[in-house]
Amino acid sequence: MRTVQRKPFYISASVSCMDLCNLESQIKEVEQSSVSFFHFDVVDGRFNDCFILGQTTLEKMRPVTALPIEVHLAVYEPEKYIESFAKAGADYISVHYEAMQNPLATFDLIRKYGSQPVLAYKCTTEPGDDFISLSREVPMILKLTVNPGFSGQKIQSQAVEHIRKMRRMLNNAGLTADIQADGNINITTIPLVTQAGANVLTGGTSGLFTGKKSISENALDMLRAIKPHIPAS
Repeated sequence: MRTVQRKPFYISASVSCMDLCNLESQIKEVEQSSVSFFHFDVVDGRFNDCFILGQTTLEKMRPVTALPIEVHLAVYEPEKYIESFAKAGADYISVHYEAMQNPLATFDLIRKYGSQPVLAYKCTTEPGDDFISLSREVPMILKLTVNPGFSGQKIQSQAVEHIRKMRRMLNNAGLTADIQADGNINITTIPLVTQAGANVLTGGTSGLFTGKKSISENALDMLRAIKPHIPAS
């Protein structure tokens, strides 16, 4: 299992936003940039109205990159898919709060198959009373800032406020889990999410894979746009 080297701020690359017809060459470009890991979206057509990626793509991708891969299971009944994605090469598996019947058992299942669990929330879901107890089990929180599966959406202000609340709750509990912001993350929105408390930025079509600059240039632009948050008390 590969692990992400923790930094104050870092970037993930959204695989669904890459050129899938030239995936291997794009992977090499990402590896030459300041990106820290890959974010691999899986959508089942029920959790949101589209289908994205699957185990076969992950199996092909795993041997050609040394970077960690986080599989984001935007699916119902995620427990059914954990073993297959872990065996296909997932280093981290993000599972949705909204889709789990027993989060602690799901986290244990992920660890059983050699991956690390990540706790994910939809853009509309506010952290509840169990947020801290669940956060103690994971190295990272994934907070969607748009609906999963469709590029081109605008960041939702309520999701930014949820990030702010999450970071405040983590700080008050003495926890240092990463918060990854995913959706419409670019040089304009990065100050919003980092000031709120996110420290991991998912690079997609509006930030990392714009087609206007190289991936390396875009990654540097994203890092330059960061404005660190003031720790909440």
